[in-house]
Amino acid sequence: MDVLERSMEILRAYPLCDSCLGRLFAQLGYALENAERGSAIKTLLHMKLVTEYRQGADVSGDLKSLARVHRPTRRFLASVGVAVEDSQCYICGGLTSSVERYAKDAVVQLSGVDFETFAVGTTLPREVLERESEVVKRFLISTGESIKHEINRRIGREILKLLPGKKVDKQRPNVLVRIDLVTGKVDVVRNPLLIEGVYLKLSRRVSQAKKFGDVKASLLEKLAHVRDLYGGVEHLIHVSGREDSDARMLGPGRPLVIEVKNPSRYRGLPGRYEDGDVIYIPRGFTVREEIRRLKDKAKTDIKLYRALVYSENPLTETDLAKLGELTGKTILQYTPRRIKRLSPRKRRTRMVYELAWRLVSPHVFELYIRCQGGLYVKEFIHGDGGRTTPSVAEILNTYLEVLELDVLSIE
Repeated sequence: MDVLERSMEILRAYPLCDSCLGRLFAQLGYALENAERGSAIKTLLHMKLVTEYRQGADVSGDLKSLARVHRPTRRFLASVGVAVEDSQCYICGGLTSSVERYAKDAVVQLSGVDFETFAVGTTLPREVLERESEVVKRFLISTGESIKHEINRRIGREILKLLPGKKVDKQRPNVLVRIDLVTGKVDVVRNPLLIEGVYLKLSRRVSQAKKFGDVKASLLEKLAHVRDLYGGVEHLIHVSGREDSDARMLGPGRPLVIEVKNPSRYRGLPGRYEDGDVIYIPRGFTVREEIRRLKDKAKTDIKLYRALVYSENPLTETDLAKLGELTGKTILQYTPRRIKRLSPRKRRTRMVYELAWRLVSPHVFELYIRCQGGLYVKEFIHGDGGRTTPSVAEILNTYLEVLELDVLSIE
């Protein structure tokens, strides 16, 4: 069945406006709006039916069906003494006739937001969607698009006219224009801004997110200027692993993503930040998937630590040589006593790949540990009362205390 025959069959059953008729054949043709496509179909049907009527064919029923939604056909029938009333579109009820007007309200809502990309989302009356589904299923339409898709596109195109230079991005827009076609309400959702980078922590009194004990500041606090730069109302940090507040993060730094919520600006990277406690180096904008990748990667990263360790018993180079036994070992750890309130029975296994050491004095030695991410390094050294095994303390058979701990690199 060709397009004209199928369209006539549909119009016999339902009065449809130009947009709703044309939308059923949206995949046919190129560079046509649905209303143009629907109008062209009706015009061709009008020409065909009027010609057949004048040749004596009994097409009055089809003419009346078309006349319900086509003014030239109503005029023709009126000229031969047949009156037909204009009918409301069965699917949209006239909803599609002026959706572009919402673009002006959206532009007002977007004033004051420095953005580059946007998307449009709409809420339609449920009965409109149900009626569209009814028509599509009844006539087995496989060439159409949804009314929501059409309306979103038309409003988006109008916004582009009013705000030249902006771009539509349906996957990761800076802002989402939401339009409720039930209530007529228009609002704008400012999506979070995600900035990837690395940080170094030079102080032993700075935590990642929360202040406690003798911690003087948090990395989260120190990066508040990034939130302010983009006019955000809140910011979060997503980090690939973590170090204790009294451990320094050195070397090339630890990857992180700063999330700025509800920003009013989406352009321009922050500059490098340094205050003696931390160094922050931004790399660029990123996407939500990068946060998940950071979290997953933290479990498999290879990390190099330096620890300065106190031993209750005096040690010699010969004693420290025993630590070679730990190279290539799998370490079993129960949740450390210092944090076991979170999950006291949880246990994990992590690999220790390499160890190196240097005796500083009979009671102090320096230890370098290359290991799998997620190893509780302090507990690996002092044993945590047997909750970590094997441990450095177990091998050396002495009480150990970690005096300093630094993260030197993350591979």
